[in-house]
Amino acid sequence: MNRTIPARERAGYRLALTKLVVRLSGTATELEEEAALRGAALGSTDAPAHEADRAVRESEEEVARTLLGNEAHILAEAQAALERLAAGTFGTCEACGKAIAKARLQALPYVRTCAKCASATN
Repeated sequence: MNRTIPARERAGYRLALTKLVVRLSGTATELEEEAALRGAALGSTDAPAHEADRAVRESEEEVARTLLGNEAHILAEAQAALERLAAGTFGTCEACGKAIAKARLQALPYVRTCAKCASATN
């Protein structure tokens, strides 16, 4: 049940994915720089940190690492979706081979599977 995505729609997906890649590339770089600066700032103090301050810092660092991981994952998926666009396989479910619903692609243009297959794996 492959459907051919019209050229105009493909161009729209390509633009959306490209913008996403550019935005996420910048966000990932900013998060990495922020983490490096925080680490350097934390290491530069000679005063012993209060236990609560240390816990807050560790919690903030964990949130930053989680965000960075999520951003990196979506960035990789968006780049892979651009490759699928170039290869002509964009919009086809990798699990069942059927067309991915247009509404799903518009919401998450980097998805690899249709909603049915995605819910079956969760």
